[in-house]
Amino acid sequence: MKATLKALLTVFLFKVSIISLQAQDCNCTDAFDATVDTYEKNYSLFIYKVTDKNRDLYNAHKRVVQNKAGQVSDLSDCKAVLEQYLSFFRDGHTYILNSGKKTFHDEKIKISEKQFKKAYRKNNYGLNQIFGIWDNGSYTVAIVPSPSGSKRERDYVGIVLNSTNPDWKQTDVKFELNSKAGASYQVNFMMGDHSIKKTTGKLVGKSLLEMDDLGDWHKVWPEVEKQQPKDEIQAKYKQFHLSYIDDIPYLRLPDFYSVERSYVDSLMKSHHERIMKSDFMIIDLRGNDGGEDGTYFPVLPYVLSGPIELPIHGFWLSEYNTQMLIGALAANRGLSVEEYARQRKEEYDGFIANKGTAYFQHAGNSWTFNADTLYSGPKKIAILTDRETASSGETFVYRVNQSDKVVVYGQNTAGVVDGFNGIPKDIGCFEVVFPSSYRAKDIKENPIDPYGIAPDVYVNEKVDVLNYAIKHMKKLLNSESVN
Repeated sequence: MKATLKALLTVFLFKVSIISLQAQDCNCTDAFDATVDTYEKNYSLFIYKVTDKNRDLYNAHKRVVQNKAGQVSDLSDCKAVLEQYLSFFRDGHTYILNSGKKTFHDEKIKISEKQFKKAYRKNNYGLNQIFGIWDNGSYTVAIVPSPSGSKRERDYVGIVLNSTNPDWKQTDVKFELNSKAGASYQVNFMMGDHSIKKTTGKLVGKSLLEMDDLGDWHKVWPEVEKQQPKDEIQAKYKQFHLSYIDDIPYLRLPDFYSVERSYVDSLMKSHHERIMKSDFMIIDLRGNDGGEDGTYFPVLPYVLSGPIELPIHGFWLSEYNTQMLIGALAANRGLSVEEYARQRKEEYDGFIANKGTAYFQHAGNSWTFNADTLYSGPKKIAILTDRETASSGETFVYRVNQSDKVVVYGQNTAGVVDGFNGIPKDIGCFEVVFPSSYRAKDIKENPIDPYGIAPDVYVNEKVDVLNYAIKHMKKLLNSESVN
């Protein structure tokens, strides 16, 4: 279907002109070689991701991507090639960044609203809900199939029909969409200066296109039945908040980086009395892609039932990682490296003496964490997870899973927590980021990556997990009271 729609678009395309601006000194093959060198030397999980059993597979993958790197010149296309190399590791803590250089895309596709509507009716574009005219208050765009013959990797484009921004004219391409699973999209959004911002989007119902960090687009043609107004939980889904569903506390934790720990602490204190009287509380971690572990500490007294065991973490001490680690530890204490080496001699000497190894500062495999405060209420905690619960979202699940109060519902978490403490390295055209640390000593035998943490009760993603968890938890509490 997708190929057919691309071909049909040519009936009303009169002209396509493209200007891709890129740094003149960037060579994708050089960038690829620098990326490979950096990861093979410094990525903490490389020795676990590439072993004698799969080394031939890795090397073949590397050669395929290297060949592709030699065939591209556009900076954004090169970034996609480097990300393809990283895909072998299946690690959400690996990144390719634009090293402070912006990538620009200025493209014009000549089309009018009248021409689009004519083609829409003639070519049955109504079979795909993404096609139509969309508005976000500042721009009105027509979303169409990517023109046949385009060399850019995309499925759909949003072409400006009207704009309140004088720098953006009719026929300018405002964004590009690439289909993911379901109704989700990878988005290349052209900012005001035509620099590319990469984000994700999701089609909600028939008339709402949500773009992360960029707001919502509403379908204005063809007219569709209006969305039902969102309730409080739906409306605040992307925000930290505590609501109630029939007196059941519902705590939404969308991430662990957009608010401070103090905000979460205030939120919990303001609802403390009501939470304590509740039979159970729901904590929704779906889509939580991590941040700072400390952000969720104010929630732990309500969730934990006693001490928990946490693994001893370690470092991969490559030459580069060691320098960066020592520099960061010194800076955190307000010291120069020389002062740190004198004042923290034992720690400093330990890092230097163990260069080139996986280094763990402490003996044993784990340590005991005791929360300063534990509350008796609520009796139970329902945790909601999905495949997008990642990083610090997973460490939260790992910790609270040890509580007798907790039942986890949903799907496995993302599985991107075995390596952490991302370190950046400038390779010229780009900046690469890779984990430098280890979650535990036994990640080879007991990995979380890339499988994730399994829920106690698996709920298919097509099922309303919130509604299911409430019903299940009520039955569970009733059976426990009888027994």
